[in-house]
Amino acid sequence: MSFELTILGSGSATPTPERYPSAQFLVFADHYILIDCGEGTQVQMMRYGVKSFRLDMVFISHLHPDHFLGLPGLLSSLSLKGRKEPLDIYCPKGLKEILEVQFLHGEVHLSYELRYHIF
Repeated sequence: MSFELTILGSGSATPTPERYPSAQFLVFADHYILIDCGEGTQVQMMRYGVKSFRLDMVFISHLHPDHFLGLPGLLSSLSLKGRKEPLDIYCPKGLKEILEVQFLHGEVHLSYELRYHIF
């Protein structure tokens, strides 16, 4: 069984033009997994040819903003592209509430289900 890891971002809380905040894309067996989703993750996915539409799991390591601030935009973009399949999100307590408030006030209505797995 093979895997492929693409480092999309390895910077800390303050991005630089050369290093985006934390984000890694893992292809393992038939799974397409995003680990953290800092700002600029979508841009990096396009730059490295990562197929966001195939994404089936997201892992957010912790709730420092540089690890999840790119997620609302990515989730919204997937909806705008017509995603229908549910997406599993593994995350600390609190992320679900953060996303729900952002989507409520941003009037974002996803075309697919988010399934949260809280740790």
